[in-house]
Amino acid sequence: MDHLEAIVKLDNIIDPFFMDKIICLTKNKAKKNMEVGGGLIKEIRNVKGYQLKHNEGPTDLFYWNFIKKEIERLYCFYKIKFPELGSNKINQIDLLKYGVGGKYNTHTDHFTEYFRHLSIIMNLNNEYEGGDLIFTDQKRNEIKRLKLGKGSIVFFPSNFMYPHGIQPITKGTRYSIVAWLG
Repeated sequence: MDHLEAIVKLDNIIDPFFMDKIICLTKNKAKKNMEVGGGLIKEIRNVKGYQLKHNEGPTDLFYWNFIKKEIERLYCFYKIKFPELGSNKINQIDLLKYGVGGKYNTHTDHFTEYFRHLSIIMNLNNEYEGGDLIFTDQKRNEIKRLKLGKGSIVFFPSNFMYPHGIQPITKGTRYSIVAWLG
């Protein structure tokens, strides 16, 4: 099997009611620039966001469970293709708001305090330009480019074999959720 087959994109599958609610929440919560490697480095990661905490307050807990339920509904499509993937425990959910110039340079998702098996990106809107999801080889050569439309979800392994990044937004605002299973 080609390792790129582990990148699974499903288009126009996320519930519209869900997307509207999460965009509204993200507009209210995503006020601070997200860190990378323990610091704010806008040349590498330029995105406003909010990390939901399932153990902090009723609002976060409600939305954690709301998002978890939608991820679990869609995760079954990935599990059909990869039934040996054992984990289904979400260990982090971030709400992201990429404005013009927003980006995240090529990186991998496995360096963190959480153990991550699977990365998930849920795209919530279409009202932006740029922002493609780019996968590269180990020498940073582009090997796969995905344009994420409203209601798209992408699953891919979080390990070193899947370097990826978000290209700069050139117009509008891109709203998305990133989550990880560990």
